[in-house]
Amino acid sequence: MATASTTVKAPRIQALARASAIIDVIAVSGEEGVGLSDISRATSLNKTTAFNLIATLVTLRFVEQDDHSRRYRLGLRNLELGRIVQDRLHISHLARPILSGLCKTTNETVNLGLPDLLDLLVVDSFQGTRILHATAKAGWRSLYHSTALGKAFMAQWDAPMRQTIYRSCGLPPQTANTITEVDDLEAQLAEFRAQGYAIDVEENEIGVNGIARWIQNGLGEVAAAISVSGHSSRLTEEVMEEIAPDVIAAADSISAAIGGGELPDNLAAAGRR
Repeated sequence: MATASTTVKAPRIQALARASAIIDVIAVSGEEGVGLSDISRATSLNKTTAFNLIATLVTLRFVEQDDHSRRYRLGLRNLELGRIVQDRLHISHLARPILSGLCKTTNETVNLGLPDLLDLLVVDSFQGTRILHATAKAGWRSLYHSTALGKAFMAQWDAPMRQTIYRSCGLPPQTANTITEVDDLEAQLAEFRAQGYAIDVEENEIGVNGIARWIQNGLGEVAAAISVSGHSSRLTEEVMEEIAPDVIAAADSISAAIGGGELPDNLAAAGRR
């Protein structure tokens, strides 16, 4: 008898199941790729259905087609998503005791975010005893330009990378406080780089402020960021300035834990627990 842990549920959306089957076939095809006929035969899909699904996967960059052989290989989107999962598992495991400690210190919501292409993914969230109504929680995506987490990433990116975000996403207003002019945001990001942390003041959600700091890996790349979020009546700009050393120390501890720097003495024990 199958148990709850061994029962395999049938996919609800047939098209997604078929697309997954196509990706599975392409994944084992090797460097030379695989042709439409072989995919059709292996998945028991007629060529028209297979072609339409593959064309969609190509558009979404899960599959790429060789210009000469016309055969299909896995696309770079799989690598990007795989890297996010790998980073999440590695960074989350090392960061949790430090994030938990920061949550206890501030008694506010603490988030861990990882970068994706055009937005960021909140992969871990610790909530203090104070209730916060905010969209930033584990498993949610957030914009770069309107959140403290996102600005922490942008403050450390080079200009071409920031320009890619501006061209691809623009700076859509989330609230009346959202910065929507590139020059204004660039000036603010320069300030954040100098002071060592980023903030947002009701820019992503009315009634919610946030302060964030980037996390660097051993290659000096921005691998993640952490933030403290709270109601604007409690987490004022003055309070954010007061807790900034705690946020910076926690982020730097995580950086050290993933090979990006030296572990601060006062948080070394937390990182080992």
